[in-house]
Amino acid sequence: MSDIENKEQKKYKISFVNKKLEKIKTDLEIILLKKHKYLIANDRFLKNSKLYVRINNFKDYTIVGTLTNTMQYINNINKYKSIKISLYGVSNKSLQALIDGLLLGSYNFTKYHSKSKKLRLQDIFIANENYMSGKFSYEKIKSKIEDLILINKNINLSRDMINSVAEDTTPIKISNWIQEEVKNTGIECIIKDDNYIKKELPAFYDISKGSINKPRLVHLKYNENKGYKKIVLIGKGVTFDTGGISLKPSEYMYDMRLDKAGAVTIFGIIKSINDLKLPIEVHAMLGFSENMINNNAYKPGDVIKTRNGKTIEIMNTDAEGRILLADLFEYSQDKIKKIDYIFDYATLTGSISGAIGEYSAGLIGHNTKLKNKMIKVSKQVDEWHVDLPFNRYFFDGSYKSAIADFTNIPTSSIGGGSIMGGVFISSFLKNKYKNKWLHIDIACVSFIKNSWKYHNFGATGFGVKSSVKLIIRLTKPWN
Repeated sequence: MSDIENKEQKKYKISFVNKKLEKIKTDLEIILLKKHKYLIANDRFLKNSKLYVRINNFKDYTIVGTLTNTMQYINNINKYKSIKISLYGVSNKSLQALIDGLLLGSYNFTKYHSKSKKLRLQDIFIANENYMSGKFSYEKIKSKIEDLILINKNINLSRDMINSVAEDTTPIKISNWIQEEVKNTGIECIIKDDNYIKKELPAFYDISKGSINKPRLVHLKYNENKGYKKIVLIGKGVTFDTGGISLKPSEYMYDMRLDKAGAVTIFGIIKSINDLKLPIEVHAMLGFSENMINNNAYKPGDVIKTRNGKTIEIMNTDAEGRILLADLFEYSQDKIKKIDYIFDYATLTGSISGAIGEYSAGLIGHNTKLKNKMIKVSKQVDEWHVDLPFNRYFFDGSYKSAIADFTNIPTSSIGGGSIMGGVFISSFLKNKYKNKWLHIDIACVSFIKNSWKYHNFGATGFGVKSSVKLIIRLTKPWN
């Protein structure tokens, strides 16, 4: 784990208790008001240990926004040890909104502040009382809430990792941090060093040669040889990306600690799957590297070779992520047999923002039905994915090299940069897995600079909720 902890990491406990509000003794009660004569949206007033907050409606996204503002306010005044709140609907979306607002909405990253207050809040109690009409089962709702809390805790942990600066998350340090986090869980953590990578994943090794911080491969195993479905997750983990010799402009470089978000996201996914005790087998392959510059760095014009002997002519050293993924794909397919699904997560292309904006992930794959399932479940948890469909003409010599099997950027000027990234990765998939694969480009949505939903700034943890839900949907016994 990093030497500097996130000082304001929320340690409070959220509990759903089988009591009415009046029977729960706390320092503060939160009450959301749809109508009030003098208040406008998000206005609040305090009276007799009750915090009244005006809300426009009880739609899920409105609940999230209102509770995020409320939790930030409570943490800023830092006065209360315990608070209570009722349910505001018992649908899956309503429960998700409630827990997102209470837990994700209260997140602040203060790890590097010299002065940071110790939060007094210790407990949040959710009463077995519903302001909205409708009957429900306490035990069923309790189980759902507990699952949501487990997932959201892993999202906040992932946010901490992504937000942490490059000095604290070198390939070695972040690998050790992950190893520490999975101790005493059902996840086995195997870390391979640069000597192993040089032999087994030579392209991965070559893109890492410019840094004094040597690469690491982290293989996380859950339920090996026990689950009845087998999922492989592959993540790009470039802990800092200068662009290499094809140097990035400074305005695009300073926040490149975010380039490890793909690998950290799949850590959050497998950790959540473990915590939920899902009866499936999962392998997570995390490739951690730094793309830096020294006398040994790989260069434009080089030809490098992947694990299985395919050659890549380097046209641009800032397109290193797809090379890393290519080797991880070949390695994973060699080492793991009879895979049911392969999902990769990467901050792969900056052009994704121009295509779909900053609040969605790009979704790429050959299987339209599989993509539609992801789109459907992602909307249910408010993590939007946009289908970026392949055009068969994209595969016609778009990465053609005069001296190697491929170039690492398209040699034709047909546009569609994010889709073309998927075209490259697809070339390293065995045919039998083409329809079992999804590529999720989280280049812009993984790290934001504007206030959005329950995010103020920085890492979002995007992808954990939707991916866990998709995996649950795909691995039910009747599928």
